[in-house]
Amino acid sequence: MLEERLERSIAILGKEKFDKLVNASVMVIGVGAVGGYALEMVARLGVKNIIVVDFDCFEKSNINRQILANVDTIGMKKVDVALERVSKINPDAKVLALDLKVCADNLDFILAYKPCFVIDAIDDVVAKAKLIEFLVLNNIKFVSAMGAALKFRPELLKISKLDKTTNCHLAKKLRDILRKNNVNLKKVDVVFSTEETKSIKDSNGNNVLGSLALVPMGMGALLASKMFEEIVGKED
Repeated sequence: MLEERLERSIAILGKEKFDKLVNASVMVIGVGAVGGYALEMVARLGVKNIIVVDFDCFEKSNINRQILANVDTIGMKKVDVALERVSKINPDAKVLALDLKVCADNLDFILAYKPCFVIDAIDDVVAKAKLIEFLVLNNIKFVSAMGAALKFRPELLKISKLDKTTNCHLAKKLRDILRKNNVNLKKVDVVFSTEETKSIKDSNGNNVLGSLALVPMGMGALLASKMFEEIVGKED
């Protein structure tokens, strides 16, 4: 039974808050390094209605930092692996896997599924800006992941509004785009790192976006934490 597997959750939350969480509908867009960990938290929190959105397949280079990537999942669709993993954590969950690349022209699919909350973990700047704009305009609760590459220290992660971020190149790009489109940045919740970064170059002098599991794991947990707070409410 669901309640036997999540008895510790019920013990800390109480039945009323637990039921709110379980009966919520959460959409996770992008289940790579950060989104995979966010999905893991959503599943283990007991959310029964989960929509997973991604278009990509796993590669060997994903294994060092993505929880859904291992030697057996190379070449597999990320949404298929995500669906299987969630089903093993929470067999009662209803998981919808959408093999879809999010872009400006297809965002209406979100309205069709009416999620209580959206976790944005995509890294395409243009698509991310359009997604954020769409979510704000349609009054859909959400949180967005900022840059995790070139970061080492998970203790420097924070949840804030987009206009309050520092030391994040992705956040700066998004601010510039969204301001041009008259999006209210105070309505955009993000998880970002305050850690200063230094560029890393390969043997040919090209910039490399190196990444470890440490920061994506923490960022995924904070994304899920924001979802939890919005659905269940802040703890006293």
